[in-house]
Amino acid sequence: MRWRHAVRATFTPTTATESSLRPGKVICNSRAPQIAHEMLVEYFMALLVIMGLTATVDKQSRHSSQYFGHLAAAEELSNQIPDNYDGFDPQFDNSSQREIIAALGTTARLHCRVRHLGDRAVSWIRQRDLHILTIGIMTYTNDQRFLARHIDNSDEWVLKVVSVQPRDGGIYECQVSTEPKISLAYKLIVVTSKAQILANRELFIQSGSDINLTCIAPQAPGPYTHMLWHKDTELVSDSARGGIRVISEQQMKTSNLVISRVLHTDSGNYTCSADNSNSDSVFVHIIKSEQHAAMQHEMGMRLELPSLVLLLLMALLSASASALLAPASPLIAVASLEPL
Repeated sequence: MRWRHAVRATFTPTTATESSLRPGKVICNSRAPQIAHEMLVEYFMALLVIMGLTATVDKQSRHSSQYFGHLAAAEELSNQIPDNYDGFDPQFDNSSQREIIAALGTTARLHCRVRHLGDRAVSWIRQRDLHILTIGIMTYTNDQRFLARHIDNSDEWVLKVVSVQPRDGGIYECQVSTEPKISLAYKLIVVTSKAQILANRELFIQSGSDINLTCIAPQAPGPYTHMLWHKDTELVSDSARGGIRVISEQQMKTSNLVISRVLHTDSGNYTCSADNSNSDSVFVHIIKSEQHAAMQHEMGMRLELPSLVLLLLMALLSASASALLAPASPLIAVASLEPL
């Protein structure tokens, strides 16, 4: 190429004849230095291009290596995470309470938690007669007190028994439709327990005085009993009104509701509810002082009237008894004997 031509042009001597014919001319070609410079520039440019290509190839090689490394790691991770739960066997979560105590007439809930359920179904079965109560969220019994409850995307399947009766006590199974089937037993205990407010069913309280209600639940199951008070449908608290105290002894299963300086707005139905027990209620009337005095008088008259009637009855009975027990007057016949 140009390098060979430049060398030839630079180092090829001219003949004597040419020298004599062209006096004052340089023997070597006059463009040789320019050609050599251009060739050096092209050489260095080619060298730079080669070095750049090498660096680019190395960088691409490193990037390719990292890419395939990440790809392999992602593939391995995807192999560990299944698309669904078909690769796992369903398992029961044993943290659920499996012995449930419910008072007669209340609502009982049996909570069954199953992990990795997949496309399997959960059923509730009553053990004493092997009756299938529910499958999924569908109920398969004529007894409408039994209901199935489930929240989407949760592991919990609940059997709800409304208005528990003594016959509902026993063993219930939470069953999963695997092959073979797996199940977990739950025990429902029905107790007869009722909270009791130690007062008349209807109370008349003078305005400005205090209310002190005591509630007990001696038959409530368990060593501790949580008790609440409601006025009508609202939970009793001192946040809005003030002057209200609830003193509960969970171990003694008692609770006291104290309301200071009652107002007319404090009239209403007061209910005491305890864990696993039926509630009890009393109705409180808040009255003014004049009404209170009139009611006291009326109550006194109601008490005096039966007493007077009772005294009259006792007097009549006493007189009748005296008349019956008095001795009769003797009749004495005197016979005179006359001589014939």
